Order: sequence, then structure tokens, then C-alpha cells
Amino acid sequence: MGTDTTLYDIVVFLHILSVVIGIGGVMLNGVYAAKAQKAGGPAAGAIMQANFDVTMVAEKFIYAIPVFGIALVVLSDKVFEMSQVWLWLSLVLYVVAMGISHGVMIPNGRKMLAGPSSPEEAAAIGKKLATGGMTLDLLAVVIIGLMVWKPGF
Repeated sequence: MGTDTTLYDIVVFLHILSVVIGIGGVMLNGVYAAKAQKAGGPAAGAIMQANFDVTMVAEKFIYAIPVFGIALVVLSDKVFEMSQVWLWLSLVLYVVAMGISHGVMIPNGRKMLAGPSSPEEAAAIGKKLATGGMTLDLLAVVIIGLMVWKPGF
């Protein structure tokens, strides 16, 4: 196969498209949270629900990112190999990010949408979401940097 084929180019396109829609769809979640907090009342709930719904769509594209990425490694005809630092480290960081998403962000997003029982609970949930969101943003930047500069290639 190799990297100079139409199939390879199509998979690169799908990989990048998945990143743009998936990561792009969640990268600014903190902006939505700030707008919801400022709006207050029913408007806050509507903003958060819309953001959560968009996040659940983006998540499907996020799942596709490593699928297309690994396909590119396979199609590259050994130009790229999983033993290269930039590839295995990106995959490890992706798994960490998915753990944060499923262990912190999604459950706490659901709790926030369900309506915390007190202002203190809302603040605690908000802090978890803010910390998790900032961590995910940082991981996304690091992974994209690994993809661009390819250390160990």
C-alpha cells in the first residue's frame, strides 16, 4: 500500500475530520458552562443540555480517531509503526482521556443536568467538570502536538 495511495489519503481525511468534529465539538465545553452559569435559571439548564447533547454526538467521532489512526499505520507499509514514540504515546494519552471522559465528565455532566441537591453539590460538580475539561483540553493539545512533530519518527 504505502502513503502515496488514494486509500491512504481518504483515511487521512477521515482521521482529520474525526478530530475536527470530535475534539472540536468538546474543546469549548467550558465556554458553554460559563455561559450557562451566567444565564442562570432555566436558560442555564437549556444551555447545558444542548452542550451535553453535542458532546454525545462528538463522542462518536472521538471513538473513530484511533480507528482511522491505526488504519493509517497499517496502510503506511511500515513507514509508521506503533513502536514509534509519537504513536504509542498518543494512544496511551487517548486512553487516559477516554478514562477521564467516562469516569469524570459524562457522569458529572449527567448529575449537573439532573439538578444538584444543593449549591454546594453544584459547586463540587462544577469543579470536577472544570478540572476534567481543562485536563482533556491539555491532553488534546499534547496529542495533536505529537501528531504534528512526531518525536521518535
